[in-house]
Amino acid sequence: MNTLIKIAWRNVWRNKTRSLVIIIAISLGLIGGNFISSAYIGLMNQTIKETIEKQISHIQFHDPDFISDRELRYNIEDAHNIFDELLKHPKIKSVAARTKMDGMIASPYLSSGVTIIGVEPEWELKTTAFDEQIIEGTYFKEDGRLPSIVIGEELADKMQSRVGSRIVLTFHDVDGEMISATFRVEGIFRSVAAAYEMQNIFVETNDINRLISGEDKITEIAVLLKDHDKYREVAAGLSNKYTGIKVRHWDEIAPDIQFIVEYTEMSMIAIIAVIMLGVSFGILNTILMSVLERVRELGMLMSIGMKRIKIFSMIVLETVFLSITGGVVGMVLSSLLIGYVHNTGLDLSAIGGEGLREFGFSPLIYPELNVSFYIQVTIVIVIFAILASIYPARKAIKLAPAQAVRQE
Repeated sequence: MNTLIKIAWRNVWRNKTRSLVIIIAISLGLIGGNFISSAYIGLMNQTIKETIEKQISHIQFHDPDFISDRELRYNIEDAHNIFDELLKHPKIKSVAARTKMDGMIASPYLSSGVTIIGVEPEWELKTTAFDEQIIEGTYFKEDGRLPSIVIGEELADKMQSRVGSRIVLTFHDVDGEMISATFRVEGIFRSVAAAYEMQNIFVETNDINRLISGEDKITEIAVLLKDHDKYREVAAGLSNKYTGIKVRHWDEIAPDIQFIVEYTEMSMIAIIAVIMLGVSFGILNTILMSVLERVRELGMLMSIGMKRIKIFSMIVLETVFLSITGGVVGMVLSSLLIGYVHNTGLDLSAIGGEGLREFGFSPLIYPELNVSFYIQVTIVIVIFAILASIYPARKAIKLAPAQAVRQE
């Protein structure tokens, strides 16, 4: 077997130019496929991270009725005790209590439905680091005559409001009574998702409480974990402990993102497979030409007793060696390219990348691929190499030795 392997390897390099062309073709195909895959996977991972760390956290607590009807009357009973208990949980990094509800926001230029999120700034910063998203003004640091509000850049543009502008919020209190109050824009934030900026506004929980006669009503508790991979396990344990409360983890809250995550790598492997399918025709052509050039040689080998199965195996090994060589070169170069761009970032803003924000994606991408992806690509390369070798190998073993040795 070792002799057969050595012969197959030498045969690959009998026509160096032809072999190098195929190796370069395989390498370029893999570099392109891997880079596209890494950019897409990096984009998805960034979106998940942004969604969890800046918006919804790993786990959320709600009154069961709040899920379908976001009103203050559906608040969490004994919320402050639950909050204190969660802070002591060994797997929880931080907790934020929110007074969240639907309402209306109005300026002289626009009225729009929004989600009003009352926050306790100290805990919210520990859970979402929301101050990092502020691009104008401050994050609840001022103590003015009017209560403060922080709104998204997209909403601010539509309402033609800037820092210092006055806007009116309208919402229902616990009893269903309509409440309207004037707020002053203290800060404007920018998210990766334009829709999130349009839909969500932030005020202080204390200001909401004053408007509803001093009642402290918490409708949402957000939990950020120390270990991202433990969110299902922790959510299940908390759900068993707090039976009267709806406990959901992030992929239940944002199932669309989870769906994308589950099929991302599968889709990327499919892209690599399509690329390799195209390259396989080049490999097939190269090996077939090699076989046709060696008809006399192959006939002589069979004439002196070399079994056809060994001829078949030799052709297959030549194809695999050719593909693996191109694959190794392609994956090494693509990993270096991906590593470099991962550190620098790929900014798509100049070529319409801002349009990604309309779909909730950042225009600044940090490509990445894990080891398992490279292993899967290697398996795909070997499979296509074997498939591409079958026709030339069958062509070789069907040669008639007596006729083959006479061929010039």
